[in-house]
Amino acid sequence: MDTNLYFVALPYITLLLFIGGITYRAFSGIMSGYRGKWDWSARGDYYWTTRSTGFFGRASIGPAALCLHWGVLTLFLAHIIGLVGGAYALSTWVNIFRWSGLAAGIMLLYGLIWALVRRLSIPQVKAMSRREDYLVLLFLITIASLGLYQSGVELVFGISYSAGPWLGSVFRLRPDPTLMAGVPLINKLHMITAMLFLAYFPFTKLVHALSYPFGYLGRAFISVRSYQGLKK
Repeated sequence: MDTNLYFVALPYITLLLFIGGITYRAFSGIMSGYRGKWDWSARGDYYWTTRSTGFFGRASIGPAALCLHWGVLTLFLAHIIGLVGGAYALSTWVNIFRWSGLAAGIMLLYGLIWALVRRLSIPQVKAMSRREDYLVLLFLITIASLGLYQSGVELVFGISYSAGPWLGSVFRLRPDPTLMAGVPLINKLHMITAMLFLAYFPFTKLVHALSYPFGYLGRAFISVRSYQGLKK
């Protein structure tokens, strides 16, 4: 494996596309009628939205959606804890990452697989789906599966002690690929796939995770009434 390509060049390509792509979409309003008008939200850009499918098969989406979203959030925080712990040799932090990451990874994989099954099995959801929807799910399933395989099957732990210092060297603009030389192949594939996904992230509908409806803070209250109440 070419460590210079994957652990020197790829991280910077990923950062460039991730930061540059999000900035471009946020400020230019790509593919929208609000082109050129800054608006950090989904308004005006159809591709910032999730194209919600919650109206179809609602009974099947609840637990899976909770597992998916909480799994992603927990894994994000757990990886930060693990990488910082590895960089500074904080064994307690690395152990927190080990167990919380394993539990959250199982939650995430369950949510992702069920989301894919819904798109394939419910006709209305399948009709609304785009190729991007399947690609994103397959990308995330691959990343989650590799991560769970290395920790749950191969029982490989402690990679943070190599990945943390390596990531620190990348951010210091002095990348040291030799830090990753002894890392097992399955772990390298997990990291490479994750970097490729982050490079792709700004060009997907997942950017909705970075939007926030700031306009809601100042808008007037909306009166919501039930259908039964209106009939009376």
